[in-house]
Amino acid sequence: MMMEQASLSDKKEIMELYETVIDRVNRSSVRLGWNIEIYPNEAFVEDAIGRGEMFIMRCDGKMIAAAAVNHTVNPEYDDIDWSVKGPSSKIATIHALAVAPSMQGTHVSDRMLTSIESYCRRQGDLAIHLDVIDTNIPAYKLYMRNGYTEVDRIMMFYDVVGTREFWMLEHVL
Repeated sequence: MMMEQASLSDKKEIMELYETVIDRVNRSSVRLGWNIEIYPNEAFVEDAIGRGEMFIMRCDGKMIAAAAVNHTVNPEYDDIDWSVKGPSSKIATIHALAVAPSMQGTHVSDRMLTSIESYCRRQGDLAIHLDVIDTNIPAYKLYMRNGYTEVDRIMMFYDVVGTREFWMLEHVL
């Protein structure tokens, strides 16, 4: 299993992965608020692929994980007391990290995260900053288990969930 940059030919499979994850999560106690019509939607995936920011992982030819990695954040990130403050072009952000439900519990998320961190280091990034919605305890635990630090908790707005509380996490590379 190696992370690779997604191409447009992967779009359909990425969307199927997100749809499967959203369906699974919506039947659990975790409330991500993801909605395939709003986020992560086809436009998000297509744009991320077009900019070279969408990454995937396969096992035996089947897509098992996806995430976007870039330097785009909400304005609220500017108000956080990060230990690494920038420049913003050197601070990566992970968006829409998802693992196929059939692979959850097998540490695919850890492998994907390690691969993203290695990629970011090669790109010259100094840190990864990200947010996790307060109801996504599994994601919070994933990041904490992998050396991320909770820097703050803030209220932030996203179209898909409205104004909610988010953990603001940092990993110094």
